[in-house]
Amino acid sequence: MARYFYVAVDVDGRRRDGGIDADTETSARAALVARKLLPVEISVAETSAASSSSRVAANGRVWLRHKDRLLVTRQLATLVDASVSVDEALGLVIAQQDKPAVRQVLGSVRAGVQEGRRLADAMGAQARSFPPLYRAAVSGGERVGRLGFVLTRLADHLTRENAIRSKITTALIYPAALMLVATTVVISMMTFVVPGLAEQFETFDTKLPLLTTILIGTSSFLSGNWGAILVFLALLTAGCILALRLEPVRVAVDGLLLKTPGLGRWVRAINASRLARSVGTLTLCGLPVLDSLRTANSATSNRVFARAMDRAAERVEQGEPLSAAWRASAMTPPLIVYMAASGETSGELPRMLEKAAEHVDQEFEAFTQMALSLVEPAIIVLMGAVVTGIVLAIMLPILQLNQLVAG
Repeated sequence: MARYFYVAVDVDGRRRDGGIDADTETSARAALVARKLLPVEISVAETSAASSSSRVAANGRVWLRHKDRLLVTRQLATLVDASVSVDEALGLVIAQQDKPAVRQVLGSVRAGVQEGRRLADAMGAQARSFPPLYRAAVSGGERVGRLGFVLTRLADHLTRENAIRSKITTALIYPAALMLVATTVVISMMTFVVPGLAEQFETFDTKLPLLTTILIGTSSFLSGNWGAILVFLALLTAGCILALRLEPVRVAVDGLLLKTPGLGRWVRAINASRLARSVGTLTLCGLPVLDSLRTANSATSNRVFARAMDRAAERVEQGEPLSAAWRASAMTPPLIVYMAASGETSGELPRMLEKAAEHVDQEFEAFTQMALSLVEPAIIVLMGAVVTGIVLAIMLPILQLNQLVAG
């Protein structure tokens, strides 16, 4: 059996490109006619450069960043909505890309489409670029014949996620920079300034104040062991990263986050918001509620929350409504549960879940802004207290010496 690439016309007069497996060219033409496609050109696939490209991209280390995935999705949605075939749309999008990595990933996807696979299946070879939730939505869109609509919804979904990330990142820049500068100043003083003063203090015949003794001891430790300290911090960081890859450790940390007063509430809320929005998007794309819940839950970052949603999925599988299963989990905010119940009653579950997610996201954004507005003065006060302690530790021996001289 050989591989044949074809150019054909469908019943609506639109061009269709792809690949098909057949014993002979005649068999390939018959198979295309059975699919209600009129063959225009058929050629035997030689050493398929497309397949080679697919393997290289799939086994390589390139993937789409979040912003690249958003741009590609938006472009594909526009072209598919304009009745451009998926193969041609991918070709046009590839031609517009400046980044080699993006072209390589999309080239792999296009190769899969040209080999006759569905778009969602072709994206499966690039799982890091197209996560399960994304592929499930695309698959649902292909199944119900609304791929353009689904891609538009996915682009909107990615836009909201990107907006939230950008706001949090922007808000964190100033506190992080402030903390970095303040820490650098304190470490520089302890490493370079205090040791010189300590040599002067050693000439004093009187006992140094406790605060000064602590400062000199800390400075001596930092200046004499800075290499070992850096190595220790690097090993500690690497150890924490490796430990978090272990499932028991990750579950324990995620459980601790959920139990932390104040913070736990918002960890639950943001995970529930993303889950609700994802379930709404997938059900709107034609997936059943149970499949939507399980697919969306696979992308949940908190392990303890994900396990609770797995139990909720089991309840849905047994016949319970989604809202009742979420209520029993005790992990979903009451607002989302109420909106889910309202959506189930009115038959507008996707829209209600979207509204609930938007409301929770707005609350989370307000909470983040308030928390960060408190962090900035807290950093200033903390560093001010540290610098004041250093200055006092330096000034106390000088004042003590002046008193002895005056006495």
